[in-house]
Amino acid sequence: MGDVRESPALAIAGLLLARGALVGYSDPFVPEVREGSLALRSVPAEDALANGTDYGVIVTDHDGVDYAVVARRAPVVVDTRNALPGVAGDHIFRP
Repeated sequence: MGDVRESPALAIAGLLLARGALVGYSDPFVPEVREGSLALRSVPAEDALANGTDYGVIVTDHDGVDYAVVARRAPVVVDTRNALPGVAGDHIFRP
């Protein structure tokens, strides 16, 4: 299991949940997260995108993950890791 200590993804998920968002995540190295009141299970990105995801937030940059699929399928993408170099679009945001 991956190490999620000090992961910014936990803070982002917590903030979104506090504002009423439905939050899911996809991480091949972290099958589930239980941290405080946060309890989530990883789902394949393809499944999440097929089920009507409104936003994709890229918080980690793992080898083997096809982030271009996220860029093509999610209506809005926030790429905090520059995992999409060279991929452009009005729906892609980089802080």
